Amino acid sequence: MSSPVPDITTPAPAPFVPEYPFANAPGADVILRSADGADFYVHRAILSLVSPVFETMFQLPQPDGAPPVPVIDVQEESAVLDRALRFFYPAAPASVTTLEELQDIMEVLVAKYDVQFVVPAVKQHLERFKTSKPLAVYALGFKYGWKDVASSAAKESLKTPLRALGNDAPPELGGITAIAYHNLLQYHYLCGAAARTTVSDSLAWLDAPRSLRFQWFSAYLTIMSGVLETTPGVILHENSNFHVALGQSRCNKCNIFNEFMEFVFSQWPAKLAEEMDKIELKF
Repeated sequence: MSSPVPDITTPAPAPFVPEYPFANAPGADVILRSADGADFYVHRAILSLVSPVFETMFQLPQPDGAPPVPVIDVQEESAVLDRALRFFYPAAPASVTTLEELQDIMEVLVAKYDVQFVVPAVKQHLERFKTSKPLAVYALGFKYGWKDVASSAAKESLKTPLRALGNDAPPELGGITAIAYHNLLQYHYLCGAAARTTVSDSLAWLDAPRSLRFQWFSAYLTIMSGVLETTPGVILHENSNFHVALGQSRCNKCNIFNEFMEFVFSQWPAKLAEEMDKIELKF
């Protein structure tokens, strides 16, 4: 006789249970019921104050026989609704650990319920993710019409070779419209061209000592010209080519090490910033 097949059915996740201050809070006069059936006890005065959508919703007449505390069904899942409410609700500590969580909050509060007063706080949170996910932050800035966010993220994206992303596109590009991506590529290209001008004409912009005119230095500039074309926002002293040139600058017969360090850490970054600041992102 064959052995019985073990039951490997995955147990259903435990239902979400709202916690303080949404768990039958004293004085709560309306219940928001999430798409998965969790009840959030809230105060309509607070929601009406921050959201014209909620204010209009609460003015709708209630049917006969409605419970003393009316129930309003919303489309958000409980975890998303909880996170969104905690982003602004008094005595409810907010917790945003990922950009995806922040996107959910933006969709609920800003896009759907028009809670505009949270926009400055949302922008501060976006700043946290700008370095690790500049394309995603740029896409969100463009989507919500926040030029300051989009411009800041576009500048951070200059450290990424957008024209050489490989066969698999980053998932962040999924949220970028064609126009937004075109504008970003154009900005990237123009900044790359501007960055390359800093190594042309024998550094005519720099009152550099003649000791910098060495073959190894010329080779370094030639290589970096190509690097700057694709990644104009590169941090010069973190690029591997800098370390190669640094070793060649340690010459016992000449004193160019300090000059080279000043050039890479101070003079050149300042000139790059000056030239690229002339490029404006289309928005």
